[in-house]
Amino acid sequence: MLRAEKHYFDVTLKFRRLDEANNFARLVMPVWTPGHYLIEEYARNVVRLTVKDGDGGQEVPLVKEAKNVWKAETGEARNLTVEYTVYALDYRDTSSYIDHLHAIINGPSLFIYPEGRESSPARVKLVPHPSWNRVTTPLKDVGGFNFEARDVHELMDSPFEVGNQQEYRFTVGAVEHIVSMFGTCPVDQEGIVRDIKKIVECEINLFGDVPYRRYAFIVNFTDEHSGGLEHMESTVCFVPRLRLVPKEEYNLTMGLFSHEFFHAWNVKRLRPRELLNYDYGKENYTRSLWVAEGITSYYDDLMLRRAGIFTVGEYLDAFCSNVNIMKSYPGARWQSAEEASFDAWIKYYRQDQNSPNVTMSYYVQGAVIGWMLDMEIRKNSKNRKNLDDVLRSLYYERYVKSRTGYTDEDFERKAEEIGGVGVKEIFETRVRGTRDVDFEKYLKYAGLTLIQKDEEKKKTSGFIGIRLTNDGSKCVVGTVLAGSPAESMGLATGDEIVGVDKLRLTGERLSFYISNRTPGTRIELLYARNGEIRLVRGKIGARPTFEYRIVPLPHASDDQRELFSGWLLEEWKSTIAYPEYRRSPDRRYLLDFV
Repeated sequence: MLRAEKHYFDVTLKFRRLDEANNFARLVMPVWTPGHYLIEEYARNVVRLTVKDGDGGQEVPLVKEAKNVWKAETGEARNLTVEYTVYALDYRDTSSYIDHLHAIINGPSLFIYPEGRESSPARVKLVPHPSWNRVTTPLKDVGGFNFEARDVHELMDSPFEVGNQQEYRFTVGAVEHIVSMFGTCPVDQEGIVRDIKKIVECEINLFGDVPYRRYAFIVNFTDEHSGGLEHMESTVCFVPRLRLVPKEEYNLTMGLFSHEFFHAWNVKRLRPRELLNYDYGKENYTRSLWVAEGITSYYDDLMLRRAGIFTVGEYLDAFCSNVNIMKSYPGARWQSAEEASFDAWIKYYRQDQNSPNVTMSYYVQGAVIGWMLDMEIRKNSKNRKNLDDVLRSLYYERYVKSRTGYTDEDFERKAEEIGGVGVKEIFETRVRGTRDVDFEKYLKYAGLTLIQKDEEKKKTSGFIGIRLTNDGSKCVVGTVLAGSPAESMGLATGDEIVGVDKLRLTGERLSFYISNRTPGTRIELLYARNGEIRLVRGKIGARPTFEYRIVPLPHASDDQRELFSGWLLEEWKSTIAYPEYRRSPDRRYLLDFV
């Protein structure tokens, strides 16, 4: 890491070729990172690669066989030295990054390995920049900036933070947990650590097992990038600083830590069978990402409620974000949870302007399905069982006892076994089907109902159904919502709106003008498509309800009250106090149509 200022990692790989039957060795670089279901093509960042005999002797012939595979003609050489350089300026949780301040190493984006040696142990020796003195990683530290991995899989799954980051430690279940923090943070870092500890305690309590030797939270405070990636004994989390300022935004941000830590059980150990053995060279398909990611998304906020970080109102407000998306995006009627899971490689991480109309996130669907299952199980068992029991039972059967992973049928069978009557319908209508979710049905189990937020305002607010994009001073259509007045008028993605009703309006002024027109009013739009000016006429519609709120029913039975308190750990009340605050500019808006 001596060329940190130039954003280069210089890597030396040494290994002994054990297969004496062949006079060659293949060197492989992964094309994706487990947990992020997208082909990343990491080999594109390799700018130099040579193979030498022994400890850096004579170069051996090298041929690139595929985009991520090099074949070294080794002859009689048994010991080989591979030297290569990786350019790393992609500051994300799935990439490696290095500058004059610090480095993050994500194994698949940096390490090349000999084909057939995936089960061999590995030792990593780091050479930090002279101004750095600290390494945070879940790997075993054997001293002198040397670390050991049991095999290539552990190496690929063990990130590093190298620099002068701040580290905090706490113990839960007799196991050490490290919180590494890099970057300027506008709030008390020790307070963040205390809340992370609460999350750790709650999630360990749910599964009743601590499956790791130690655990590292590798946290980077950023200008705007947000995200996280799970690993067996660690997570890398990117947190926008402004998401920590308002208390409500801070609480929501804690959901990132809750989500990634929950993966220490769900998906890293309790795995869909298709992901039991990773193939780093191609897509690894599964129809169960709605369980791995989606049910984790249900629990990430629920754990914040159990930990006392969320109030009931804050939890239900966060839950409603999934309700809003499921009820508002046409894609919920096009793509089931299983379909969304299987197509993650080509759709979820490659969204385009039409995605809201024809796709629905397996994170969102899975969170809602997890909630439906939880409510159904609680109702049928008189609140004696819940979704926790499904996950715990599968975890012990399919990980602790057998390490076999679960099939789609295994998960459904276990849910029916514990949940009883009504569970099968959820799988038929929403896991495999695309039927609208009956939110009212499951909310009623807990003495709750759903209302339209700002209903009167929505009825009088004009709407044509377009999402605008920033393109300098131009007003360009990014997405046209299916079934909207804009679609009826023939507007399409990429159209530049030049004027409306003989007025030249752009950006926020256009949005303001449309939203303040009375539904049913005629509108005339002048727009450009492929450089040609066109005129279209139509009618402004009424803005659909994009936002909902959960409120108590006028009265609740004893069973409803008991289910409510079992779910949200508080007595049912006739009112719920919701937070009202200004959201951070770093939080992406999903329902910003005009």
